[in-house]
Amino acid sequence: MTSRPEKQPLEVRIERLERQNRLFRRGALTCLIALVSVGLMAQTKHPRKAAPTPAAPVVPEKIEAESFIMKDSSGKIRAELSMAGTGPALKLLDESGTPLVTLSLNDGSPQGAMMLFSDPQHQAGVSMSVLQGMGSQLSLVGARPDIQARMEVAPDGTSLEMSDADGFTTSIGNGMQASKGKQPKKTTAASVTLYGKDRKVLWSTP
Repeated sequence: MTSRPEKQPLEVRIERLERQNRLFRRGALTCLIALVSVGLMAQTKHPRKAAPTPAAPVVPEKIEAESFIMKDSSGKIRAELSMAGTGPALKLLDESGTPLVTLSLNDGSPQGAMMLFSDPQHQAGVSMSVLQGMGSQLSLVGARPDIQARMEVAPDGTSLEMSDADGFTTSIGNGMQASKGKQPKKTTAASVTLYGKDRKVLWSTP
């Protein structure tokens, strides 16, 4: 019977290293599994917080100032709200800076509201006013100041007056009719008076 040959020292060392490697790999795998389990448990206990929703911008309830100016994309002033010497006023301006619309309140005497519309040359325009003790008025002016129409509702009555470039005028309603050599006569709402040049009466009724 032959005896089993003894292993060489080199073979013994190789087997020993292989056993150590297998044990090391098993230990590393066990540690990795443990770390992953701990991480999952931590996420379950402490869920990730959602990002906070950005707050809405705060809008002031009141803005106080003595004037407000609005400009267009080219930097030109197109609107202005300010306290003028006689009271608050709102102006709308064209591209050249000329105010074409003005709305104002008169704090002085007579108190009341006024509105003015004008063309860029300030020739033709429309004005409206409601003043204390004077009633309401509406005036329309053409390219020339003598071409105009005016309607008035005053405490003394109602009147409508129209004039042209040749100096002729038609007056309807309440007013004072002046004739050359005669005393002025107060007219009624049913009165019609035609004037020629130099304000001479051409015809009237009644």
